[in-house]
Amino acid sequence: MKALLSWLQEFTAIDGPPAALAERWSLAGLAVEQIAGDVVEFDLTSNRGDCLSHNGLAREIAAIAGGAELRAPERRTLARREAGEAVRILAPEACGLYCALRLDRVNVGPSARAIATRLEGLGQRAINNIADLTNYVLWELGQPTHAFDFDKLRGGRIEVRWARAGEKLTTLDGVERSLAADDLVIADAERPVALAGVMGEAETAISAATKRVLLESAWFDPQAVRRAARRHGLNTDASYRFERGADPAAAQPAAERIAQLAAEAAQAAGEVLVARGTLPETREIALRAAAIARTLGKDVEAAEAARLLTALGCEKTAAGWRAPSWRHDLAREIDLIEEVARLHGYDRFPARLPHFQGVARPLPEAGLRDKVRQQLRGRGFAEAVTLSFANQAACARFAPQRKPVRVSNPLSEEAAILRTSSLPAMIEQLRYNLHHGVAAPRLFEIGKLYEWDGSAPSERWVLTLGATDAGVDYCSWRGEVEAVLGIFDVPDNAATDVSDERLNPAARLGEWAWLGQTQPDGLWVAEMALDRLYAAGARPIRYVPPPRFPASERDFSILFADSVTWAQVEQALARPAIPHLTSITPAEVFRGQAVGEGHYSLLVRARFQSRERTLRDEEVQAGAEEIIRRLQQLGGKQR
Repeated sequence: MKALLSWLQEFTAIDGPPAALAERWSLAGLAVEQIAGDVVEFDLTSNRGDCLSHNGLAREIAAIAGGAELRAPERRTLARREAGEAVRILAPEACGLYCALRLDRVNVGPSARAIATRLEGLGQRAINNIADLTNYVLWELGQPTHAFDFDKLRGGRIEVRWARAGEKLTTLDGVERSLAADDLVIADAERPVALAGVMGEAETAISAATKRVLLESAWFDPQAVRRAARRHGLNTDASYRFERGADPAAAQPAAERIAQLAAEAAQAAGEVLVARGTLPETREIALRAAAIARTLGKDVEAAEAARLLTALGCEKTAAGWRAPSWRHDLAREIDLIEEVARLHGYDRFPARLPHFQGVARPLPEAGLRDKVRQQLRGRGFAEAVTLSFANQAACARFAPQRKPVRVSNPLSEEAAILRTSSLPAMIEQLRYNLHHGVAAPRLFEIGKLYEWDGSAPSERWVLTLGATDAGVDYCSWRGEVEAVLGIFDVPDNAATDVSDERLNPAARLGEWAWLGQTQPDGLWVAEMALDRLYAAGARPIRYVPPPRFPASERDFSILFADSVTWAQVEQALARPAIPHLTSITPAEVFRGQAVGEGHYSLLVRARFQSRERTLRDEEVQAGAEEIIRRLQQLGGKQR
């Protein structure tokens, strides 16, 4: 927010060198970026829409100075009359107040030099005396207004309503816009003439031929203005202020101020037509001395707190305090305490930690989460943190069955939902690292997925892994997933190959994990159900002392059809148990012309061992014969 020191001084006294002013105001929460000559640049937070004008800034500066005198700009006092059929608010929930003032005998031309100079000092281009007055009052009082050529309004009336299907509006920038049903518009008897709180229509704009003007000064709902401005890609001085919450009490004073300033260019009618919708209610806020002391760590006398709040424009009531109309961000006791703290002076509070009576306890899954992080970092993975907002189409590719939770006011379509899959964000991070010179990124993320379960949103924890194809194949990638599963008390699950157009190859490991390679870019990804793994708990440590007696190994070369899998071989040899067989592993696989098409030769290595004694040869031989018999039942032939 830019302001002119000379303009601010018309409202309140400002004394001191620029550096001292900047420090004093910044310490009180009114952050100053720089003071260059007569121009001050403030860095305002989004909740301080009341400071988006010289009057609002001067009001804040006067409060910081301890309640210094604040002077109001001169304005012409006009009578107020109910608008009746001349102005109708058909969307009262989005337009709380609409003031209409007619200016007759208008003589459109250049603005007075004093007004043009101030606007130019703020980077505002001078247009004509009527348009410049609306901009001038916006910068002076913070109230956006709009001027229509009255003779171009059809039917002699104004309606504030929601747009209708198929309606179009050509705004002042020359763009024809198709309106949506939740676009709030200002309309005459036949068609929309402005996108409410954002921008007016080109046809009804002020021109050199204008003789009569209808001046609009209104209060619009911040959400309605924000929604329309973002949908149509318009960010105007008016929408910027309405989105942050304008002062409903400033609508008529702004019209009267323009009437005062327009005396040389036009003759104002003697009254303001007013139509009313639904304005936000102001609430009484209780403020306890004990709450101030507990929160700030210091007692602030009740009289001092009252003085500071009164300087802000708050009103003392029987039940507490009522915030002024321009401070919609003051709604709770803690809000008032924050105001007392910053005006009292942050530097006057002792530097000490607050008293703490509780005991911090880690979440139940904290230990398991740390083990997962330690495991993955030790295997060369770096942790990624991404946003929960996502593009719906990208998530639907990997989780088409999950119903998304939509964001009611998304910043863009790229952030329209809460993510139903973590894979799009992981893929994007892998690509980002590759494009920025990381040769073979390996990433993991512990985050949440969100889903609409029919009546309410639900969320669950997932672990996402990602790597490029550099030095990674299907077996090694499955090994990374199984290494994580080894932390938890879950059964060893054989990988089940799945047919999936999104990942190829792709596999599932029970209910715990889904993994595969994206096509065509060849990125390896996996998504693991952390909630279920947390519920399973940590895998218990089992210690088996090494055997004292030697083991005997036997190798078996078996010819199998391609349809026989290693999982079938393991299952055949596991039940019922073969005496003294402690392990069986695939030592070698051979395919080629020597074994015939559709077959492969598998070298199976079996290990026999007893913990009580050394095995006799005939015991080992009996076990070997049983292995051959079972493998033959699978269709195998010993070579």
